[in-house]
Amino acid sequence: MGTKKKFRITKRFQEILQIVGKSISDRGTFLWKPEGENRIKISCVVEEVDPEKNRVKVLLEAPSSKLANGETVFLKLHFRDAAFKARIVSLEGKVAILGFPDELALEEKRSSPRFYFHPSEEKFAQLVTFKAGQPDSERLHAVLVCDVSQGGLAIFIPAKLKPFFEIGGRIRLWQLGDLRISPPVEGELLFSIPFSIYEGMGKRDGFKVGMKFSDNLQESLIARFVQKTTVFSIDDKQLVRDQEFRENVKAKIGSIHKELTRKGPFKKFLAALEKGGGDAHYLRQHIHLLCQVMAGLGTRLGWISDKSVDKLIYIAYLHDIRFAQHLHLARIQGKRDFVQIEATLSEEEKVAFWESPAYAAEIARQDLSSFPDAIKILMQQKELPDTSGFPQGISGAQIAPLSSLFIVSHYFVDYMIENPSWSIDEFIKIHKSFLKGNYFQKIMQALQES
Repeated sequence: MGTKKKFRITKRFQEILQIVGKSISDRGTFLWKPEGENRIKISCVVEEVDPEKNRVKVLLEAPSSKLANGETVFLKLHFRDAAFKARIVSLEGKVAILGFPDELALEEKRSSPRFYFHPSEEKFAQLVTFKAGQPDSERLHAVLVCDVSQGGLAIFIPAKLKPFFEIGGRIRLWQLGDLRISPPVEGELLFSIPFSIYEGMGKRDGFKVGMKFSDNLQESLIARFVQKTTVFSIDDKQLVRDQEFRENVKAKIGSIHKELTRKGPFKKFLAALEKGGGDAHYLRQHIHLLCQVMAGLGTRLGWISDKSVDKLIYIAYLHDIRFAQHLHLARIQGKRDFVQIEATLSEEEKVAFWESPAYAAEIARQDLSSFPDAIKILMQQKELPDTSGFPQGISGAQIAPLSSLFIVSHYFVDYMIENPSWSIDEFIKIHKSFLKGNYFQKIMQALQES
C-alpha cells in the first residue's frame, strides 16, 4: 500500500519565485492537461522565469498539436515535487510562454518533528563511523547534537574528526544522551558543511554533519531525549535560546501589552486583537513570535540590551496598528504579495496598506514614552535591500541594523506560521536571494547558526 504525499499551497510571491527559479534547466519537469478521462503529458524544461513580465518560458521536448494559445495547463516541477496551474500566453513550435503562477502546490517532505538544540544544552550522542566490509574502520565518537528527528540527526564535529565523516559513509547510532539504542540504528552520512558554534564568549569552528537513518527512531525515545530543554521544535516555535531569557521576554510582552492598553491610539487595535480567531488569532501569534525571534536573533548578534528588548516588543505591537479595522491586511508581506491580491481590495484597504509604515511611525512620534529610533524602524519595516520595498525604495546600505533585524524576523515568523513543518535551512534557501547584503547577511548567518 502506498503513502499519499502531503502538499501545501503557497501564495507567497517570493517562495513561488524561488521554487520555480530553482527548477530552471531541471530534467523531470513536464507539462500536462486533462483530456477526457486521461491527460496529455509533455516533457519540458523551464528556460526562463520573469515575474516582471508575468511569464515562465518553457522549452517542450517536441512541438505538440494538442496544446493551444489561451489554454489552461499544469506544470509539474522536479524541485520539491511542486506544481502550478497557468495559461498558455503564446506557443511557437517547442517554446511555450506561461503566465507566472499566483499559487503553487509543493510537497511537504518532513514526516516527523525536528528538534534543535543550543550548545549550552549539551546534548550528546555516541555513534560509530565505519566503512562497509571493513571492520578495522570502526571508530566510536561522542558528538554534540545540533538537531534530531525520528529519521535523522545533525551533529557538530571538530575539524580533526572530518576524515571519519565522509559523505556517503556509514554510521551506527548507539546512544542519545544516557539513552541506549538497542539494537543500534544505522544510517548514511548525507552532508558536511563548515559550521561554528558559540559558547559564552567563545567560538568553536568545525563542521555540521547530517545523516539519515535506515530505520526511524522510536517517537518515545526522541521525547525522552528532548525532554523540556529543547531550544525550539516544529511544534513549539521558539527561537530564544535561554529558558530564563525566554521567560523574561514573555514577561516583558505581558507588561508592555498592559501598558499599551492605557494609551489612546492603541486601544482600538488591541481590542481588535482580542476578538477571537481568524485574523485576530493570526496577528496575536505573529506579534508574540516576532518579539521572541527578534530578541533571540538580536541577542545572538550582540546588537541589543535588556532595554532594547522593550523597544523591539513595542515596535512589534505598533507596526501593524494601521490595520485595526482591516486585520487581514497584516498577512500581506510586501509589494509583491499586494499586487497578487490588489484586485480583491477596496480603495480604503489599499490606502491603509500603503500608508501603514508612515502611520505607525507617526504614532510612535506622538508617543512621549516611545524609543528614539522606533520611528526609523517603523518607517523602514517594509523596505528591502534590493530597493523593491516601500515607502522609499531604499537600498540595503540605507536600512538600519535593527530595521534589518525586524525585516528578516518578520519574514521568518510569517514563514513559520504558514509552514507547520518549517526549517531554518529551507527558510534561508527561499529568502537568501533577496534578504542579502550588509546587515541582512549577518542576520541570516546568525539564524543559520541557531
